[in-house]
Amino acid sequence: MADSLDLATLLADVVSRGGSDLHLIHGIPPIARIAGEIGALPYQTMTSDSIYRILDPYLTDANKQAFKDEMRVNFSHSINEVGRFRFNLYMAQGTVGATIRVIPTKTYPLSSLGLPPVVGNLAHRRSGIIFVTGSTGSGKSTTMAAMIEWINQTGRPGKVITVEDPIETLFKPCRSIFVQREVGVDTPTFDIGIMDSLRQDPDILCIGEMRDANSIRSALLAAETGHLVLTTLHTRDASKTAQRIISAVPNADQEALRDQLAGTLEAVISQELLPRADGKGLVVACEILVATSAVRQLIRENKIEAMNDAIQAGAQVGMISKDASIKNLFMKKLISKETALEHMRNPDLLAR
Repeated sequence: MADSLDLATLLADVVSRGGSDLHLIHGIPPIARIAGEIGALPYQTMTSDSIYRILDPYLTDANKQAFKDEMRVNFSHSINEVGRFRFNLYMAQGTVGATIRVIPTKTYPLSSLGLPPVVGNLAHRRSGIIFVTGSTGSGKSTTMAAMIEWINQTGRPGKVITVEDPIETLFKPCRSIFVQREVGVDTPTFDIGIMDSLRQDPDILCIGEMRDANSIRSALLAAETGHLVLTTLHTRDASKTAQRIISAVPNADQEALRDQLAGTLEAVISQELLPRADGKGLVVACEILVATSAVRQLIRENKIEAMNDAIQAGAQVGMISKDASIKNLFMKKLISKETALEHMRNPDLLAR
């Protein structure tokens, strides 16, 4: 019964099944997302009371007060011998709900993620800004954590400061030392956390997400002042990423922001997870834009739509289009033809 269920047992079940998310919704059994697909778990129907009851041991007094005041709260928590998780507790039509994301307890080698070698080279840049983009659940956090760990294991000695909401991967020092700060716990906002970081002698800033104009400006300033900045955005490709950044500020400020972005951008890594042909999980398709002088000029001249052409012409510096990445996965028989055609911008490329 739902009343006898405890959260650690439930999450251990999700982890053992290879799930990425657990959904607790009033009136239905627990739901898990496994290999990208939603499905019910073999437990009794949950209620608002049972959802709150199993979450209560993991809520601090501050979490409970925030939920009472704002009807939502985000936090992360580690459960011994189970894993680390990101929680979102919310209200929906007067009932309690929760979405719990499984956070990998280890960082994965870049080589194991199926990303091109250029990603490792980009992680060794000394300054500028790199965006890792994609929809929710596309593996952005895993890729960014893998890049940070690649720096930690193989890069120059330095100091890495992360600003996250909430903290996901916990890093152990090797060649790098780490200061990890959580929005709402260690700093009130992303932009304040970023600006504080500039006074703390960092080499690299890892920003969990750029959510508004203030955090965008702060991140670009950090890149402009000689730091390497890694951050994420919920955008599907390089051109949409540039458009999103530029449109975040009023029209009168956009020319200055375009110039700032052109001067600091190092790369955009856009990714999407596709179901494997053998049914055994997911595989990453990616688009990579490297900021060449031609790409920087396109940004300055506001010819953002021409970025796709620049990617097509930039293979020699490691660029790859999403369609080419998907075609490569199909040619290696990692995804089905139906999956490839469904996700390509120009399906005719597959026929050619």
